[in-house]
Amino acid sequence: MASNEQQPLLGASRIRSRSHDSSNISGNQQTYNADSDSSAGAWWASRSRDVLSLFTVLLLLGAGLGIWVYGTLPTSDHDEHPHEYALSTARIHEHLERLEDIAGQHNGSRSVATGHAASADYVVAQLRAHGNCDVHVQRFKSPVWTVNGEPRLSVRAPVRVDFIHEADFGVMRYGGNGANIADAPVAVVGAACAAADVGDVSGKVAIARASSHCTAFETAFLLEQLGARAVVFVRAARYTAPSRARVRIVDWKEGDPLMTVPVLSVTHSAGQLLEGADGVRVSIATDTRIDVVETRNVVCVGRTGDAAHTVLVGAHLDSVAAGPGINDNGSGAATALEIHLTLARIRFRPNSRLVFAWWGAEEDGLLGSRHFARVLAHGWKNRWTDREPIPVRWSDIALNLNFDMLASPNYIALVHNGTDASQAARAGSQRIQRVFEDYFARHEFPYQLTDMRGGSDFLPFIENGVPAGGVLAGASEIKSIDERRKRGGMARTPLDPCYHRECDTLLNINLEALQRLSRAAMYAVSTLATTPDLRGYLAGNA
Repeated sequence: MASNEQQPLLGASRIRSRSHDSSNISGNQQTYNADSDSSAGAWWASRSRDVLSLFTVLLLLGAGLGIWVYGTLPTSDHDEHPHEYALSTARIHEHLERLEDIAGQHNGSRSVATGHAASADYVVAQLRAHGNCDVHVQRFKSPVWTVNGEPRLSVRAPVRVDFIHEADFGVMRYGGNGANIADAPVAVVGAACAAADVGDVSGKVAIARASSHCTAFETAFLLEQLGARAVVFVRAARYTAPSRARVRIVDWKEGDPLMTVPVLSVTHSAGQLLEGADGVRVSIATDTRIDVVETRNVVCVGRTGDAAHTVLVGAHLDSVAAGPGINDNGSGAATALEIHLTLARIRFRPNSRLVFAWWGAEEDGLLGSRHFARVLAHGWKNRWTDREPIPVRWSDIALNLNFDMLASPNYIALVHNGTDASQAARAGSQRIQRVFEDYFARHEFPYQLTDMRGGSDFLPFIENGVPAGGVLAGASEIKSIDERRKRGGMARTPLDPCYHRECDTLLNINLEALQRLSRAAMYAVSTLATTPDLRGYLAGNA
């Protein structure tokens, strides 16, 4: 205000100075005319007010014109898609820091047997303190298979041959508890699926082959029931390494059987020795164990939006036992958490209800999401189901978005290909794919499609007719030279060199990937949750 008050005084001073100089030059007027000076000052004050008024009018007109012109121009991307930019990568990183701290307190891991429970507690605390949903914990059982020592396999036929672990043989995952078997006879049973296919295996090591008519677990469990002390699967000649497949019911649930005798896999060449020589004796030593532990899903049920058109956003929260899992899948879990907290903070009002889920036991075979689907889609119950019900009906779920590994260091932005979904879920999955493609096209970010046949928690949804989709940054896939030219990064290198390893820490996080893919996730969540007639859109009607 001080500056504005001084301007008229300065103007009057200049007028008085000019009047005084003029009288001196003429020499006719020897005295200073105060009345004349007063009249001139009044005239200038009047004209100054007019000028200021005119200037104010012009300023307002200019501002109005500017607002009108701005309104006729294309709006910025921030204005068109504010939810993307409301999401903070820094806050996601803070969640990852906390998850790494939790792993550090639990032997460097967040598996269901170590730090997963504390990770779930952290998510629950964040949701209850800062979220806008009803938080539910869904408990279930999961088998955990642990390797405590290196196995040994040798044969005497009649010369002793010691096989090399991981080169010639390996213990298949969930391949029973530890055992020490010395000089046991063998029984070659081939591809056995029924007791009628098997001879006497009691007290012997059964040498089997994979069958196209039954699973490895069905063969191995049959042989165990018939008295075999161990089972050894011989791989086909086209494979150069032993199998690491699970020997377990795929969608295992509490009460289902598990192997107790050792189950091994050997290469074709090692198998020929086991199958071909007379009088073969086998020695096996394994140091493994199977425990059944309690674990949980965390489910956050939104309080607004149409429940009959529920958008379910999922990410698994557990890691493998070998590492802290900060990319796999702290990145997806932290992104889902921060998306919910951001939408709560900005008071987002969806047309369709949002439900967020953090799955347990994904690394043990998608057991958390499978349990959720089994309970809701098929009415299966365990000891906690009635006591801790989830207020979501399977028929309410319009779609599932899955976020698994969003910050791989050598990343490629990958969008799930909806064409791979089951027939009942295909059209909707393709429409979800299009939403993600719109995001990458708008930002001119490179991306490519990846299959949606298995490997993450979308699977129980598309298997049960619910459309699904998502983005990811890649795992153990090797980046080709052509992909390096188009996408950057390192050729002939895994997209995540620390996949399922102890080095999957904060140092393994690519912040550019995290920002791009987390914003893609936010765009898809906010877009689909505000789409009018969501089911019509998924069916291709809009």
